[in-house]
Amino acid sequence: MGVVRIPVVIAALLSLVPPCAASARPWKSYAHQHPAECATAWAEKTSERDLCGSRQFCTVHRNDDRISGFVCDPYVSKADRKLDSITITQAWLATARDLNALEMLARCQPYILPTDRGVLRKNETGFGDILPDRMKIGRLGLCAAISFGPFPTTIVKVGIGAAGQGWMEVTWNRNGTGARETHTLRLNPAEIDHLLVAVTRSDFWRLPHRGGHLGAADGEMATVNVAVAGWTNHVTDAVGDPDAADVSILVNTLSEIIGKHWHDVPGAGVWP
Repeated sequence: MGVVRIPVVIAALLSLVPPCAASARPWKSYAHQHPAECATAWAEKTSERDLCGSRQFCTVHRNDDRISGFVCDPYVSKADRKLDSITITQAWLATARDLNALEMLARCQPYILPTDRGVLRKNETGFGDILPDRMKIGRLGLCAAISFGPFPTTIVKVGIGAAGQGWMEVTWNRNGTGARETHTLRLNPAEIDHLLVAVTRSDFWRLPHRGGHLGAADGEMATVNVAVAGWTNHVTDAVGDPDAADVSILVNTLSEIIGKHWHDVPGAGVWP
C-alpha cells in the first residue's frame, strides 16, 4: 500500500511524543490548524499542499493535479455502490436473530507490526472471538485491531444483544509501552446509536476488504470486522482525520468512545 510522504520534522515530532501523550490524538490535522496557510497553498499550488488535505479543500481541488489526487485520497470513498447494503439501527437489531456460529467466526487480526509479535501469541486474535468475553451470543459483533504509530495494536470488541444492551472490551498496552491489560464497559444507548450511525456512514457493507487509502508515515491502520444476521464484512485500511471516508468514520467513532472512558489508550480520544 502506498503512503503519502510527510515532512521529516513531523515524523520526528511524532516519534518524540512520550507514552503518556499517546492517550489522546496528539495533534489536529494541519489543515484544521492552519486554514489560511492551506488556502494559500492550494491557490498557489505549493508543496505545502502535502499537509493540507481536508474534505473542504478536496471538494474543490481534488482533481487539480497529481499531488491533489494523493492528498485528497483519504476523503474519497472506495465503497462499491453497486453492492447491496443495509442500515442497522437498534430497532432493526431488536427484530433480528442472534449471530450464528459462522457469523461469529471472525478473526480480529491486526495490521502486522514488529511490536505486535507478542499480541499474536495471545488469544486476542483467535477465531470466533468477535464478541466481548462476557457475551456468548449477540445481535451485532464488532472487532477492531487498531495500530497507531509505534505502539502495539489495540484490540476493540463490541457486542450488542437482544435487549439493546451493548458491551465494549478494549485491550491495550497502558500508555503505549506499559503492561497489556483488558477492560470492559457497558455502552449506554447514546453510544450504541453513535456506533450504529458510524457503521452506516462508513458504508461498511460495501467497502472492499483492502481499502487502499493512502496513509501518513507512522500513522494509523485498522482492521475491522462487523457481523449481524446475514451480513459480515472485514476491512483493512489507513485511518484518516475526522473528515476521512469509509472505515475511518467507524474507527474514529470507536476511538472517541474509548477516549471518554480510558485516558491511556494509544490513539484514542476526540479530535480537537
